[in-house]
Amino acid sequence: INTMKTKTILITGGETGVGAATARALAAQGHKVLFTSRNAEDGAQLCQEINTAFPRANIKNLVLDLSSFSSIRLFCSKLEKEFDAIDVLINNASLAPLTKQKTRDGFEAQFGANYLGHFLLTQLLLDLLNEASRARIVHTSSMMHWLGNIDFGSFHGEKFYDPIRAYAQSKLAILLFSNELSRRLKRTKITSNAFHPAGTPQEIYFNLPRAAYLTVKPFIAAPEEGARTAVLLATAPHLSESTGKYFSKGEPALSSPRARNEDLALKLYEVSAGLCQVEAL
Repeated sequence: INTMKTKTILITGGETGVGAATARALAAQGHKVLFTSRNAEDGAQLCQEINTAFPRANIKNLVLDLSSFSSIRLFCSKLEKEFDAIDVLINNASLAPLTKQKTRDGFEAQFGANYLGHFLLTQLLLDLLNEASRARIVHTSSMMHWLGNIDFGSFHGEKFYDPIRAYAQSKLAILLFSNELSRRLKRTKITSNAFHPAGTPQEIYFNLPRAAYLTVKPFIAAPEEGARTAVLLATAPHLSESTGKYFSKGEPALSSPRARNEDLALKLYEVSAGLCQVEAL
């Protein structure tokens, strides 16, 4: 008998990879799953697939462009009209262009969409998360964050573009944000954790120097493996109090010294709030 309380769960970038595998697994468990995609067609296909596999699934696709602040603001105001509360937010979407691109708002695309877009989305959804009895925020980071550095002069794409460095920076940024959120949300009923999904955009890996590729190769797994950790962080009762942690393969893992740097997390948070023009928590 399923005695589990069903949750309303929002997943960004749900149409492919880890996001899709996570949506599928959570829908199969009977949760109400909302997932975002950049265009409606991709989303419709996954909905159809899941509804075929699980006829009682409660799944819905919403269109969201994380590389546009106005798209994010519009999305959040619609969501607030439609839902009373959100139990879980999974910040999963990420892009990894091999050549330099900019977001609508003029940021380097990986920093802008993978990190800043989620920063703004999370800030705007805090009221809905606060309405849940115990809400959870789950961020898809990556073991690639170990290679990451926060270069405050690179956010608008002024610097030489190295896709691997940009990806690593975006994944370190989301991990720092997760940790900073856990500190700022201490007095609320909202937790914040991050994880390595084990299935990061493959094209990133193919461009790694061979030695680096061989280092990460054992950690690359099917999207289902990454989804398993996402589902745990979203729903497992034993993790309801867990916050400010970094997970891999369902277990707490070691994050880089930079990721644990509280001064860096604080500075990044304050700069990000300014860039997104939102009130700091």
